[in-house]
Amino acid sequence: MSRYLTPQKISLLVLVNLYCNSGVPSSATIPILSFIVSHLIPPSHSNSRERISNGSQDVISSISAFENVLLAHVSSIPGRTLLDLFLKEMWSINSFDALHTFFDSLGELLVRTREDLIREAEANIVHPPDRIFLSRISPLGTFLRRAQLEFTRLQFHDAVKLWSVFVKYRAPTASWTKRIAGVAGSSIDINVTDLGLNPGDGLFEAAYGHLDDPDEAEEMISTDDIDRMLDFQIDRLQRLGCRLPDDMKLQLRNMVGPSGTVLRQSHLVKFFDAWRAGDYTSAFDNLHRYYDYAMQTRDKIHYQYALLHMAILQADFGCFSEAIAAINETIATARENQDMSCLNFSLSWLNHMSKAYPKQMKGAGYMGMLGSERDGLTFLKAKAKESKMYSLLSSTLLNEAKLGLSNGESVPRAFEHIFQASHLNVRENIVSNYGGQMLMQSTIFSRLGITHLSTVYCELLLHCYNRNSPIEENIRATCRLAFTMAQSGRYEQALSMLESIKPDVHRTLKFHQYIVSYTGLVKLKRALRRGDFVACAHLLSQLKSGAAIDPEISFLLSHCRISYLTLSGDFSEAFNLIEDIGAELKDDSADMYQRISMLIAKATLFAKVGKPEKGFSVAVRAASTAYRARLIPTLWEAIGAVANVLNGVGESKAAGRLLDAIIPQALESNDTALCAQLYSLQADAYMGMAGQEDENTSVGARQRATKVSKAEMYIDRARECYTRIEDINGECEMLAKKALIAKLRGDEKLAEDWAENYMRTYQSAKERMWDSDADLEEG
Repeated sequence: MSRYLTPQKISLLVLVNLYCNSGVPSSATIPILSFIVSHLIPPSHSNSRERISNGSQDVISSISAFENVLLAHVSSIPGRTLLDLFLKEMWSINSFDALHTFFDSLGELLVRTREDLIREAEANIVHPPDRIFLSRISPLGTFLRRAQLEFTRLQFHDAVKLWSVFVKYRAPTASWTKRIAGVAGSSIDINVTDLGLNPGDGLFEAAYGHLDDPDEAEEMISTDDIDRMLDFQIDRLQRLGCRLPDDMKLQLRNMVGPSGTVLRQSHLVKFFDAWRAGDYTSAFDNLHRYYDYAMQTRDKIHYQYALLHMAILQADFGCFSEAIAAINETIATARENQDMSCLNFSLSWLNHMSKAYPKQMKGAGYMGMLGSERDGLTFLKAKAKESKMYSLLSSTLLNEAKLGLSNGESVPRAFEHIFQASHLNVRENIVSNYGGQMLMQSTIFSRLGITHLSTVYCELLLHCYNRNSPIEENIRATCRLAFTMAQSGRYEQALSMLESIKPDVHRTLKFHQYIVSYTGLVKLKRALRRGDFVACAHLLSQLKSGAAIDPEISFLLSHCRISYLTLSGDFSEAFNLIEDIGAELKDDSADMYQRISMLIAKATLFAKVGKPEKGFSVAVRAASTAYRARLIPTLWEAIGAVANVLNGVGESKAAGRLLDAIIPQALESNDTALCAQLYSLQADAYMGMAGQEDENTSVGARQRATKVSKAEMYIDRARECYTRIEDINGECEMLAKKALIAKLRGDEKLAEDWAENYMRTYQSAKERMWDSDADLEEG
């Protein structure tokens, strides 16, 4: 394997020679030069994916790539295309000696030095007037000089191999030449023709009999090409967080294996692949191998990046104390080497970890390096502006918006940070940050109760920006959409969406655990609403091990556990769990949404045990905080808890007014369980108001009948919502209320029908639970 030269690069040299000899007309100059430069200069990270996806500019281009470009342009010779001239030049290299002559003549295409001019004047050498000379420092001139240098460095054996693969590379174009008559092998080499050799002769087989060997394919590429391919794979692995596909892994093994050379980038590719697979030992070993080679080549600038990768690796596997030690060493080394890029990224990562895993970081001894979180973000933003690290600046602005939302601060201010980040992403073409921006906008609209817009931003990320966004952000958007579907009772659709995620994503351990956790949460939601306690206990025990994967999953699981304990009648355990979670969230300065949710859970629990007045102050505090933080869905839930307390103390009219104000807005949230709960509370409020009417007067009797009818209407709506989300307890409760109203009216027959309907619904739910228990036992 050559270090730099390949048949493709020889073809590019032939094309450059054709251009310099004025064989390319003016109309074809730009397309031909663009084609040459696109194969010489590696693409930037922002457009590397698009370049590879086109399929026409691979690292290993076949001769057909040249045919597709050159065939469309006519040459300066009438009746000939550029492809004809190109192939004529290609086939004029008709021997190993001609290959040496071709490389020796490349220097004539460069701008003449003073010594060259003097020597050519003495030898009376005159160049054609239309000859184009290349500057020595231009891209084409640099390419010519390096190719000439690399060819002179080749050992004889490697040079013969290069000639052999060049012959094989151009063989498919033999039909284009008029020198070929019948057997293409007769013109492989001019010496073969002069000696009258044919395929099957001993000398011919010794020289060119190996051309049909498929193992010669690896000689079509160079070490430089493999370096570029590995750099591209490393960029994708780092930027998107994916694993190396099996077919690409096999191709890289076939390319790197026969070369006999050790490429340090291959160890970094193996490190990322093992890391994503959850193979801690292999990831650790390959990381050491990569940076051991970096130290051997005295490339000590990589030392701080070795420590940075070590810190991230340790944190991913739960070794937070080791991660903190490594990141502290990274920061110290980056400061010593004045590497602002590594320093800023390290501080940003440390800030993210302290917010995402506060308990684990405090347990590992981290006390904070940048003061408060806001001070840290301000510092990072200033440093990113100074060093013009726009990607870090955009991420910091999004983190600042997230911090403001978490603390319940101004929503317009959060929008301002998001729009600033969006402006940077568009202006600087930071495509990798689009996903985070979309998820943040989805979060804001979800908190404002505009669920439709929140869903639209997730779908926009998945349909328009999924190719350039990290896989983790695509998974988060998919799981958020699935959970929104589960909130409205579309469990099968939610599970189908989670199951439709590509199998390749599950090859990454972290992503697999995240998807499995959300799948379990959707199933747990359905089991809770169906009242299937056996399935709930099984799913809770299964999901407990993955609760530490993500703080959001941990909170959702805790909330489901509270609901399970409440439904099963273990109120004291549920209350203790609420108190423990609330204290933990307060100590960690957790998201305001989570802390308010625990207050609402406490108020709801008091109502469940028949003491709603004890939860009044808690519910009012939750509603007040939710209003200040503009957490609209949480505000509706808190007002529902306040209305429940008012109903319990006989203030039904006030409760009805509160519910009348929020129900129309709550319907837009697509949270069917919340709508069912509010409808049920409104029915209770109207029943309470009906009981306060004087039935001895005609007006009072009429008002009472009207309010009872409205209560029935709201009960029907609540029952419809409960049926949609398969909430058996809620549906049975509504049927019991219908039976009670019929009995109060004196219609015993109707009351009996509603009671029978109650029993049928309950029995069908029990049968469904028995079926699911049998499935669990079989599984």
